[in-house]
Amino acid sequence: MSRDLHRRRLMDAPWDAGLGMVGLRIEQRATSTEVLGTARSRRWRESANDEADLTRHDQYMLDALGLDGTEQLIYQALIRQPSASVDDLGDMTRLTPQQIHDALAALEKLDLVRPVPGPVVRYPPAPPDVALEALILRKEAELKLVRATALELDEAYHRALATQHPTGLVEIIVGREAVHERGLRLIGAARREVCGFDRPPYVSDPVATNPVELDMLAKGVNFRVVYDRTTLEIAGWWAGHYQSVAAAGEQARVLSGVPVKMYVVDGQTALVALQTGDHTIHACAIVRPSELLDALRSLFDALWRQAMPLPELGATAPDPEDLAPAQPVPTPFEATLVSLLAAGLGDEAISRQTGLSYRTLQRRVRSLMDQLGAQTRFQAGLQAAHRGWVRPPSAD
Repeated sequence: MSRDLHRRRLMDAPWDAGLGMVGLRIEQRATSTEVLGTARSRRWRESANDEADLTRHDQYMLDALGLDGTEQLIYQALIRQPSASVDDLGDMTRLTPQQIHDALAALEKLDLVRPVPGPVVRYPPAPPDVALEALILRKEAELKLVRATALELDEAYHRALATQHPTGLVEIIVGREAVHERGLRLIGAARREVCGFDRPPYVSDPVATNPVELDMLAKGVNFRVVYDRTTLEIAGWWAGHYQSVAAAGEQARVLSGVPVKMYVVDGQTALVALQTGDHTIHACAIVRPSELLDALRSLFDALWRQAMPLPELGATAPDPEDLAPAQPVPTPFEATLVSLLAAGLGDEAISRQTGLSYRTLQRRVRSLMDQLGAQTRFQAGLQAAHRGWVRPPSAD
């Protein structure tokens, strides 16, 4: 009995051990599968979350182009899987076929997708750099029309206000940024002419170019500006600001003691500085058609006739070491030098504008006087005017 029992145990032991090993392998395989599945699921969720975050960001950005949330979701799905079908888009977005068809129709009208016929219709997206840029340009054009309409409505509003009560004739603008923004808007709305008195202080860099004025000059708007002599004494003003606007067509004159800083646009609206200090403008007045506006226009015309013309085209300053003798016919620099002298600028101010050292400038002035046959600067001015090197003040 004991031998049979022992044999049975020997025969049963491998069977039990085998089952244990098989069970262990099954358990290990199941655990590995579960871990792998969990990792894949985590990676899918992280990827889905990343795309969801990107989608939300893109949707926020594309709202400005007129695409609603569904249209943006479909377009982004097509970007990630070009040439997808309606069924593919349904699997990707969980939207209904009707929602997908409506979104695709809207995208097709905007030239963002191009359906390709076949057994299964595919919807390859248009390249974003081309398609979205076209939408951006279209929106910019629409915004320009809106801005023009807003300006017209603003003008109509203030015209109506002016006829109802005198308080509508003058509007007070307070704050440096508000003054700057209103000035740009006013000049940017000009259609025919801008007339101005220009003197310190400034709400922007006086040495920098003025892109708004350059844009308006390119559109054919006439600019006439009387600068105070102190403006011409600002280092770098001639080369940094004046040469660019003069070359673009600005007519400029200079006068000592310009009484006020102002601009009159199309003879209909004026901006007048009211309160200045700390090298900026704190408040200004917008003056609409009235007796006051007529007075400001008359003041400009009177001082324009008195002011000394500046060169209409920017002259390039010479190399400081270029000491070639003056020619019988004035060079652009010599014409500029005569204009600055006629404007009443001292040698130090002219030196700052031309880039010449003080001593070099004195030699150039002496050479110029010799050429004109003059012993004094007053006599040189008379000779320059007689020869037509400078334009005397006039009503032109």
